[in-house]
Amino acid sequence: MITHDTLRILFIRHAETDYGDIGDRDNCDGELTAKGEEQCDILGEKLKNEKIDGFISSSLLRAFKTATGVCRAIEDKPVLEICPELIECGCTPGYFGCGEEYLRRYYGNTKMCESLFGTEEYSFGCEAFEDNVERAKRVIDYIKNRFTFGETVAVFSHHGMLEYLIPTALGVKPHVFRFSLENISVTCVEFCRDGNVVLTYVNK
Repeated sequence: MITHDTLRILFIRHAETDYGDIGDRDNCDGELTAKGEEQCDILGEKLKNEKIDGFISSSLLRAFKTATGVCRAIEDKPVLEICPELIECGCTPGYFGCGEEYLRRYYGNTKMCESLFGTEEYSFGCEAFEDNVERAKRVIDYIKNRFTFGETVAVFSHHGMLEYLIPTALGVKPHVFRFSLENISVTCVEFCRDGNVVLTYVNK
């Protein structure tokens, strides 16, 4: 069995989405297409044998359902943590995605990430560059403080937000360079004990 002496974050973009069937959600919160549902199964098969110690998803349905595709493929059905800070940039102001009770209809072993979202002293926006930089920093700091070397965390988010999260993890300013982030693409960033940060693969 391969072991990694690094803290690894797998940044995963959601599957293919349709915005024509929003239901009772905000118009920024699209549903997966039939192809997107198939992509979730593919991603689950791809990652089910990976040693993943934490699963954290955006509270928008398309990312959450993509995450469930991986969690359902794993025999012990791990906890899937909802983190509204991972929602897409430019969402409707005041909309923070689906709540815990709503999302449990799709995957029962789900809980809200209370350490970041909903505290009295902290709220976030998702339109301004500075807002997105701040929430990306908070997410990366949260992961680095909670997990340690030898562990892997899967983070399910969106194209725009991943273009903040990945550079922030690498220690560079967002939008200095861009990423090719296709549906269900996986980008791995590794934090090493010597302080180096390594981009190990993109869209593998």
